[in-house]
Amino acid sequence: MNNNRTIDLHKHFNCSQLKIKEMEAPEERIRDHIPVIDPNYVFELNFLNHILMYLGCPLHDCLYLSGPSGCGKTSAVLQVAARLGWGVEQLTLSSRSESADLIGHATLRRGELVYEYGPLVTAMIYGEILLLNEIDLMAPGDLAALNDVLEGKPLTIVANNAELIRPHRMFRIVATANTKGSGDSLGYYSGARLLNQAFLDRWRFVELNYPSTRVETSILKKNAPTLAPALIGSLVRFAAEIRRVGAPDEEGKVQLGAPFSTRTLIRIGRLLESFPDLSPLEAVDLGFGSRLNKVEREYVRRLGEDVFGHDKTEESAAENGQIIAAAMQLAS
Repeated sequence: MNNNRTIDLHKHFNCSQLKIKEMEAPEERIRDHIPVIDPNYVFELNFLNHILMYLGCPLHDCLYLSGPSGCGKTSAVLQVAARLGWGVEQLTLSSRSESADLIGHATLRRGELVYEYGPLVTAMIYGEILLLNEIDLMAPGDLAALNDVLEGKPLTIVANNAELIRPHRMFRIVATANTKGSGDSLGYYSGARLLNQAFLDRWRFVELNYPSTRVETSILKKNAPTLAPALIGSLVRFAAEIRRVGAPDEEGKVQLGAPFSTRTLIRIGRLLESFPDLSPLEAVDLGFGSRLNKVEREYVRRLGEDVFGHDKTEESAAENGQIIAAAMQLAS
């Protein structure tokens, strides 16, 4: 019996520019696994289209989302799933992750040895989305255990008496990473691995970047609603400028030791909203500049002065220092 729901996406997302008008979504079986809707979330149209196109018509692929830190890869998938009522099994991978973390393992429960399913198996059974974050940090050998599953084939759990798990027709796999599986050429993402090309050949790739100025303005308005529109405009302009000057040069070398993400922009906006006496330059330093080395930190500060103007507090302090110095000189 098919208990899936057909959803009119144009109405559901209040957008007539979606490339797919309607799709099936699974019955809401495990409500605890359905992400919570963030009413302040702002979708980027192109990104939303790619996610919906995959979920509605996977064509035997899996979806690999690559892009810089904090550009919204994971949150977009979760917010789409939340609005569709689609359960998500989420796992953040690392260099220590093993295939057993995905599939499952035997465990002792009430004195009895039982097999406990991992997120991969649970998602396969219930037709959920398996969301694998930081997939490029996991060892290629352990990821190879997924190859058959990525093609839509059943999974044989050898450790559980060769149990055969057949994938639900609504089962989907989405991975996020800062690289495309070819290693990190920027030096930002320590530990990113070279992934097997046979493994990568099973994915549909979507490369993301930070949102447009218009979208980031909407995001900041939603997350720091009491900030003055002029200040929001200056913050978004500063973000765009620092990304421009910090972009890799012709030799692929980056000019700053850390990316300026949308997450960072929101952090600075919230700092300014929470602490009205904080100047924009102080908020930028607290939310981003202080993580850089001395030279880069000073460069960010000067760029901030071009956008926000000089810090009045520091100007007053400097003037006071000059007056005191002059008075001491006269006294001597």
